Amino acid sequence: MQIAVNKTNTFHEDLKTVTINIAKRVENKQSNQQLLNQFIFFDSRITNLYIVKADGTIQNTTSQYGQDQFIIELAKQTERLKSYEVLVSGLHLDPSSRHEVITMIVPIKNKRTLLAVNFRLDQFQNEIIQDFMNQNYRVAVFDSSGNPVIWPFEKVKANVFDPQQETFYYDNKRYTIVASDAGDSLWRLYFFFETNNFELYRAITVLLLVFALYICLYELLVEFWGVNTAKTYFENIDFAIFNQIHEGVIIANNSGRIIFANEAAHHMFADRKNTLRNIKLKELFGNTDDFQRENEGSTTLTLKFRDKLLKAIHSPIIKNNKILGSLTVIRTDVKEDNIYHQILDKLIDALPQGIIFVNKDHEISLANLMAKCYLKNLIPGTSIEVIDRKLAAFIYNNIDSRATKRLELSGGLTCEVTPVYDDDGIYTGTLVVIQNDIIPTGSSLK
Repeated sequence: MQIAVNKTNTFHEDLKTVTINIAKRVENKQSNQQLLNQFIFFDSRITNLYIVKADGTIQNTTSQYGQDQFIIELAKQTERLKSYEVLVSGLHLDPSSRHEVITMIVPIKNKRTLLAVNFRLDQFQNEIIQDFMNQNYRVAVFDSSGNPVIWPFEKVKANVFDPQQETFYYDNKRYTIVASDAGDSLWRLYFFFETNNFELYRAITVLLLVFALYICLYELLVEFWGVNTAKTYFENIDFAIFNQIHEGVIIANNSGRIIFANEAAHHMFADRKNTLRNIKLKELFGNTDDFQRENEGSTTLTLKFRDKLLKAIHSPIIKNNKILGSLTVIRTDVKEDNIYHQILDKLIDALPQGIIFVNKDHEISLANLMAKCYLKNLIPGTSIEVIDRKLAAFIYNNIDSRATKRLELSGGLTCEVTPVYDDDGIYTGTLVVIQNDIIPTGSSLK
């Protein structure tokens, strides 16, 4: 929650800083059309600028429509503003660019005019959606006038949303609402938390699994009820909650016989056994009885299948120096995946086209050898703005295009730009493929 609030606050403060910096540059120069046209490129989020009097008369503007009634009315609300004090408008539509924007308006020192700047919100909206959209929680942002800047459900639901309500129902799910102000921005954030959070149960279960077995369940069932045999201790515990996790979980008694296996474990061994109940561990893992008696610590096993490897962590459960049984957690071995990634990296480096991947934070995540021959500074973590401003602007403008588009860069380079999305349709980055129509200057490639 605090990260979302800080991100919203930073966004507003950044726009205020940009507005004040432009006002200071305008202060000592004649406010003319040519000057405004220069500042339209000062920040990629700027859609239009206005020089306007306090009575609403627009002297100069970059808008093709000239007059803008919203700016005229906003200027009349600035009587008490001091020099470089910024007034922030609510959400509205820029008539020229057709983008949803907010307007920052500030008095220009030593002049009887005001500077109004329209800023587009799509970049901020995309970042919030990408960073804070989750199956278990969602984030909504409203401006000071109650207009939805970001709404994570159907738009029609925003019209009937009451800021005072504490619960919200959508798609047969119940959400608990927590509201928070975004500092001086006058924007308000609403966090929708799904009431039934099974992923949270999964995380807690994995972290506290051994602790729960050793302390909570033992103290409650064994000591309080007077149960004193390991077999009865295990048979009276309901482990159904472990069916909510993806790792295989197998619990055996002190004779090595399985008394519980979750659904994931049954699925892993479906080709070998129809059921894992009441069979010996050694039928699955080999002779585990020996190391169960000899080792008090955990042991890592690698289970070999025809088409995959499984990694198992096997640990005896001990109380008062007595082995009550064992706990085994099984997961898919990830080493194979690492090998595939290494092979893929080699293949990408061998391609004759330049390959660049720009992540959702607009930074270089990957660049092959050919791409580095075409463009400079392709270091992972470098902003795409530093590499090529024209390419950066093209990527920003086509995040939601869902199509491959061509772009001609300086020096005769031609590239294909393709936005990439995950399984949920959320933007994860952009793939840039530079065609090998020309040979990079100074390159020894043939």
